[in-house]
Amino acid sequence: MTARHFFLAAVVAFGAGRVVPAQDTLRLGALHDAAIRHDPRAAQPEFLRSASGLRLTTLDMERRPQLSFNAAASHQSDVTAIGLTLPNQSVPVPPKDRWQATLDVQQLVVDGGSISARQAVERARLAESSAAVDAALYRVRAEVNAAFFGALLLEGRLRDFDALMADLDARLQLARSRVVNGAALPRDTLAIVAERLRAELARDEAAAARRSALAVLERLTGASITESSILALPDLGTDVARTIAEGRPEALRVRPEFTQFDRTRDRLDREAALTRVENRPRVVAFGQAGAGRPGLNQLRTSADEFWQAGLRFEWRPWTWRNADRATEVLRVQQRIVTTEERALAEQLARAVESDLADMRRLRDALASDARLVALRTDIARQVDAQFTEGTITAAEYVEVRTDVLEANLQMHRHRTELAQAEARYLTTLGLAPRSFQSTTP
Repeated sequence: MTARHFFLAAVVAFGAGRVVPAQDTLRLGALHDAAIRHDPRAAQPEFLRSASGLRLTTLDMERRPQLSFNAAASHQSDVTAIGLTLPNQSVPVPPKDRWQATLDVQQLVVDGGSISARQAVERARLAESSAAVDAALYRVRAEVNAAFFGALLLEGRLRDFDALMADLDARLQLARSRVVNGAALPRDTLAIVAERLRAELARDEAAAARRSALAVLERLTGASITESSILALPDLGTDVARTIAEGRPEALRVRPEFTQFDRTRDRLDREAALTRVENRPRVVAFGQAGAGRPGLNQLRTSADEFWQAGLRFEWRPWTWRNADRATEVLRVQQRIVTTEERALAEQLARAVESDLADMRRLRDALASDARLVALRTDIARQVDAQFTEGTITAAEYVEVRTDVLEANLQMHRHRTELAQAEARYLTTLGLAPRSFQSTTP
């Protein structure tokens, strides 16, 4: 078996060892969804809806009759007395020991729209809180991006190091046979052994870093991720090109934070509407039935039953403009929200400028990388023949082979960094697609 045949066999064996089931393929879009589902905060919207539903029911109960039972007993030092003496008549004296028990009922007849306004505020607060949870969960995508592409970069390094080590093993066999035959010096084998050891150490470092990145992904998503899992490089060029063609990035306000700003403004509008109705007239029907000593007849000395019913009118026509000031405070808060929204739009626009520049640079670099890899490969092919013929030393061969490795590593790194910049660009704008198309890295 020639050295080239041995090298090809080693590469094929390495590739066969990396066959993994299709279900172990990790796609960025699926990892985003899994991370959001796995985050403990994903349960908050249901809790918020439940709490809001209870508060809305409590407000609605204010329209129902309100019942209360009251009882009191007392002793007082003096009572009202009539200072008259009538012949053959006794003037009753009210008792100093008094007690009374009543059942009171109130029914709101006219509330001026206060309950409906407070319910509208509660619904607006629920929408704002839900939007805040969505915004917090969305930021998990950036963490997934960092771990995913970090592992993907390291995966490419591992493949190239494995290919280099297989090639060096083949060359080492050839060099040793030459030493045995007296066609080469022992130092030729030592150079190859040293280079292989260096490559093995570098591969171990890359493998450890990849395990760490995969462990972070596993923590984020709650999925079972092993070292044999395949990371599918997403193809996002079409999405990026379409987004760029649509207009300026700051005009694309689809991040969940912008929805949160809208919900906050809506909540402030509802609170302003509530301040305008809180001082409207209210009409309440009331009724009371009970027994006491004395009852409604203060001159009766024995226990007596009684009842009364009527309407009560409530209105505060003058509040020293408190409602106007409260409304103005809410308007100021709305202006603050608007400034926060503009600041976020500008921050995102600045962030994507860096990504756009990176994408342009990396696309140009990939074109140069392809030419460089082709040139290095041609040189390595010639050097391979020279080494086989014994016209160059092992050190010279290792140097050229290392150049090929570095060129391949650089091209893979640039390809992965381009996909990472594209994903970061889309995620920053809130346009990360749910389902990522992918290509083989």
